[in-house]
Amino acid sequence: MNNYRFRQKPTFQSYGTKTQQRLLMLALVVLLAATAVLGFLYIRTNVFESKTVSQFESKINSNLVDAIGQVSRMAGDIRSTSPMKLGQIRQHIYAMDQINGISLSVRGEAGRIVPQEAFEAIYSVLERYDLAAQTSTGNILELRTLLLTHLMSLQELLNQGT
Repeated sequence: MNNYRFRQKPTFQSYGTKTQQRLLMLALVVLLAATAVLGFLYIRTNVFESKTVSQFESKINSNLVDAIGQVSRMAGDIRSTSPMKLGQIRQHIYAMDQINGISLSVRGEAGRIVPQEAFEAIYSVLERYDLAAQTSTGNILELRTLLLTHLMSLQELLNQGT
């Protein structure tokens, strides 16, 4: 005789009571919904962060281009407009420094767009230029060229990062 017994394959309905089955189904639905919501929020946060970084970089680049333009238009000698132009250049550099600081505050060290050494070098040249303009001593053309060189180097550094 044949010892083969027909056995039905287990189904979802064969496990637990109807209430347990409903609770399990509800838990699965809630888990799937939570996963979808968290995924959406994660993607949205990443998009927001990339847009923020892009705006910071754009504002820094805009101020850098303006500063380079101001330095390029400066005369090689001291004129009555030199302090005013130097003040405008300082404004652009200061704005870049502040935006860089905000980026650092938001993203930590990974948010540094411009190295601190670049700002130190530029501020140093600006101080020397200001002192030379006030005392009418020193080679203004050399300082102007040095400032322009620092700014152009910074622009190249930022363009390599993008």
